[in-house]
Amino acid sequence: MTRFAMARGRATRLLWPLVRGDQFVEVGDGVVRCRYGLLGGFEIPVRHVDRIGAVSWPWWAGLGARVGLRLVAFTGVAGRLALLELDAPRNVRVPVRWKTRRLAIGVEDVDGFMRAVAHERARETVAADGGGRLDVG
Repeated sequence: MTRFAMARGRATRLLWPLVRGDQFVEVGDGVVRCRYGLLGGFEIPVRHVDRIGAVSWPWWAGLGARVGLRLVAFTGVAGRLALLELDAPRNVRVPVRWKTRRLAIGVEDVDGFMRAVAHERARETVAADGGGRLDVG
């Protein structure tokens, strides 16, 4: 399991009562797992991740566990977030159960997180195919 810290900014202090405790994203064992304190989290098998990219999150969209237009975000900062696009709507907790196909995640190392998800997805694909060549950039 590779663990990524959630990015924090000055405004994150205002969320502290709700996000204290576990605040991380893990990639490994075929899943992407996020815990964002009392505000929510998710566990998605990497085989359900169709695309990996980045998105610019504006400050006015808010911080914390956010439900936006066709998207759920877990972030303590505005700026560049990782974006996972899923093959079908999946359940996440924000803190109520919600279905989404797009997850924006505010981690400190956005590029490292995207590489880890891509590598884990490729590893799962190779394992499911029974071997073969694995190229991960």
